[in-house]
Amino acid sequence: MSNNGSYGNNRPSSGLGGSDIEYPSDPASGSFFVLHDYKKHEDLKQMLDMNKDSVKLEAMKRIIGMVAKGRDTSNLFPAVVKNVVSKNIEVKKLVYVYLVRYAEEQQDLALLSISTFQRALKDPNQLIRASALRVLSSIRVSVIVRIVMLAIRDSASDMSPYVQWNLKHAIPKLHSLDPEQKEELVLLIDTLLSDRTTLVVGSAVMAFEEVCPERIDLMHKHFRKLCNLLVDVDEWGQLIIIKIGLCYARTQLADPNLQVPPPTYYITLGFNKPVTFCYRQQTLNQQRISRALDDVTNECCPQVVMSVCRLYHHVAPRSEVGVVTKSLIRLLRSHREVQSVVLNCIASMSLSRKGLFKPHLKSFFVRSSDPTHIKLLKLEILTNLATETSISFVLREFQTYVSSTDKQFVAATIQAIGRCAANIREVTDTCLDGLVAMLSGRDEAVVAESVVVIRKLLQSQPARHKDIVGRTARLLSTVTVPQARASILWLIGEYCRLVPHIAPDVLRTIANTFTAEQDIVKLQALNLAVKLYLTNPEQTTLLCQYIFSLARYDQNYDIRDRSRFLRQFVFPITNDSSLAKHAINIFLASKPAPLLKSKFKDRECFQLGSLSHYIDTRAAGYHDLPDFPQVAPDPSVRDVPDAPVAVEAVSATQKSGHTKHSFFKLQY
Repeated sequence: MSNNGSYGNNRPSSGLGGSDIEYPSDPASGSFFVLHDYKKHEDLKQMLDMNKDSVKLEAMKRIIGMVAKGRDTSNLFPAVVKNVVSKNIEVKKLVYVYLVRYAEEQQDLALLSISTFQRALKDPNQLIRASALRVLSSIRVSVIVRIVMLAIRDSASDMSPYVQWNLKHAIPKLHSLDPEQKEELVLLIDTLLSDRTTLVVGSAVMAFEEVCPERIDLMHKHFRKLCNLLVDVDEWGQLIIIKIGLCYARTQLADPNLQVPPPTYYITLGFNKPVTFCYRQQTLNQQRISRALDDVTNECCPQVVMSVCRLYHHVAPRSEVGVVTKSLIRLLRSHREVQSVVLNCIASMSLSRKGLFKPHLKSFFVRSSDPTHIKLLKLEILTNLATETSISFVLREFQTYVSSTDKQFVAATIQAIGRCAANIREVTDTCLDGLVAMLSGRDEAVVAESVVVIRKLLQSQPARHKDIVGRTARLLSTVTVPQARASILWLIGEYCRLVPHIAPDVLRTIANTFTAEQDIVKLQALNLAVKLYLTNPEQTTLLCQYIFSLARYDQNYDIRDRSRFLRQFVFPITNDSSLAKHAINIFLASKPAPLLKSKFKDRECFQLGSLSHYIDTRAAGYHDLPDFPQVAPDPSVRDVPDAPVAVEAVSATQKSGHTKHSFFKLQY
């Protein structure tokens, strides 16, 4: 092996028979099998033990890189934790990042550095103080609860907003470790909410949402300030503030769509002739709130825009919801994942707010490059928005979709045509003609879906469209798809009384080809024979007996069993007259017409844009949206000492009038 040069020089000898074990040269390599873990990352440990800060910094960069890739570096914890006292700020920051990741797993070793973290909380560098707070709160040991509480209390009064911003993680972690500290943590959150710095306020609302979301009373004195600072808070803070604002409005404000006059407070002075005054808030803050909402609505962050849309949808008056329409339409140019969520929300909103999206009808036309789930959502929206004035454009668009190669999309388009025909009576005949024309196609999925939709439409008004039943019967000689032939036989059997002259001919035709038909067609032929025998025995008795005789010796046992079962109703062995009555009640019973409705109709119980709304089922952790109060609580709870109050005299006629209130204008 000595002639191999450097081949064996870089490998340690195992001492077993002179064989060598090869180790990966790169500690961040993706090898699946690494022998002798005690040698793993040995070079990094040596680098961390050196005195040169540049070497330690390089080692920490490589370690953090491996952590970012999801690789296990927990065996390096003892070597890394020793460098927590490093004088080099860059090394110390990376060490803290590593400790945050593994402090919960290596609690015993992390506890040895508690004093170091406490000293770091007094470091002049705000990044070091913030990192020390994060590491302390990440150590999940109950014995240091008081230490962590002291660190949080000191950080809450820190001069650096960045250190206070990190409390959004420290406070929820301490609360989950020791819920008994909740009362003191709530006081700290209330203090942080009073801060004027947007970075601190954004952190405070996040901690509020995690620790005490039920304490809506804490928001009374901060509600107006949060509305004013909404546009300046970071995106995560905006999401939480909007979420809190939604719950606050649903519990503390009256429903704006009930047209209830705003509450007015009067003070009566004098003796026999009282003088009445009305206290009303100035509109300066109201204008700021409206301007802030406009800015937030035009944000580029899709999550923020969707949160604002949810707020308007569930809280705002119907006349003011339209301000979010253009923002939603603009999001349709985003990634497919964003498109899916936005279209899902628009499909739900379009059921009750058609007027919002009528001017943007062309924005929902399907593109050939759209994936199937996007096509289906756009199709749903087009169907919901179709009206007497726009149905011609929608049907022309649907006519193009039917020729698509996407079978699932084509089937959904046919169902959409049926919904349009059921909802808009002016185009019912036109839609039925188009669906009947599709029955002559060669595509089994298209033909089968067309027959199903025709059947649903005919069940709603069968007498009006009895000519459609006759036209459908004539297609039996040309349609070859078994599913379509079976559906045609079902239609004829269900409405045989409407076409008494055509139905026997259909039974005669199917009797000639019975032995060559598919099983699904044979089963429907038996049902048709029974129904015709019960309604027209003079012309169909012999045909019915012939078909039952053929089915009796069929190779499929399902058809043989079905023929034996049905024969006892039409040709009973005993002369029991009650069997005929039972047969009529069973086979000719009236069936309720199916309701052609949108699948988004049942999602109105969920919050718009939530996971439960998207998957149409209650997800874990979902909370129902509270109902508006019957009587709005006292608005004076939102009064703050520096809030200016205007005193204005009102006459008796003004007291009886209704004052208009815009969305998010503070009600008094």
